[in-house]
Amino acid sequence: MSNTLRVDEIKKKLIEAGISFDEKMKRDDLLRLLEESTKNENDDKSPEETDPVEEPKKKYVVVHDFKDLKDGDSTVYIKGDIYPRKADAVVEEERIKELSSTKNKIGSVLIQEQE
Repeated sequence: MSNTLRVDEIKKKLIEAGISFDEKMKRDDLLRLLEESTKNENDDKSPEETDPVEEPKKKYVVVHDFKDLKDGDSTVYIKGDIYPRKADAVVEEERIKELSSTKNKIGSVLIQEQE
């Protein structure tokens, strides 16, 4: 599944697949729903019939201590921690950009992509 799909394209594919969703859902949640439905379809297929594997999810490491006020739990991250702490957490690209730049409340780069 491509991460370049727009929200309206994802919704169209979900409708075509007969999958119900909340119109208020965000892009990442819609995409995950679509990917899960595709995964369930692919479970019945042989390896030759499945789509190529997607790029692995980017991982980030904390480079400056901070308290994440937008995660609902106010998680405290210490330099060297993995971000986000929960492996299954969905973080908006906009939030990643905010934390990996100086355009945040602290004014320092807080995370960077792990190599």
